[in-house]
Amino acid sequence: MGYYSEVALCLSGNGRARLDAAMHEARQHATNPSDIELFLQNGLRQDAPDSEGVLYYWEGVKWYADFEEVRFITDVMDELDVDDYLFLRIGEDVDDAEILGGWWDNPFDARLFRTIDFG
Repeated sequence: MGYYSEVALCLSGNGRARLDAAMHEARQHATNPSDIELFLQNGLRQDAPDSEGVLYYWEGVKWYADFEEVRFITDVMDELDVDDYLFLRIGEDVDDAEILGGWWDNPFDARLFRTIDFG
């Protein structure tokens, strides 16, 4: 079982370049870089050719720092300028949401909403 989250990560061109450089380093030094590559490939990926930005999206993911691939992504975010990424995470609990970064003017129009719907 476990606790699952919905996660989106938007990276500007600079953020994407840093992620690519970190992946290059991981391929040379990480214990198992294929786990990181597989994690990135398993998420939905959308490219924004005009800005060189990229969006990664995972639904139903265990977002724990204990996992190497999650730690890898958070380490990359820690190195970025706040305007080069936007990280959105919604957990299973109603009050569990996380927003990091400041790339609000991203070409994906990624936002976090909590709404009430009824019909």
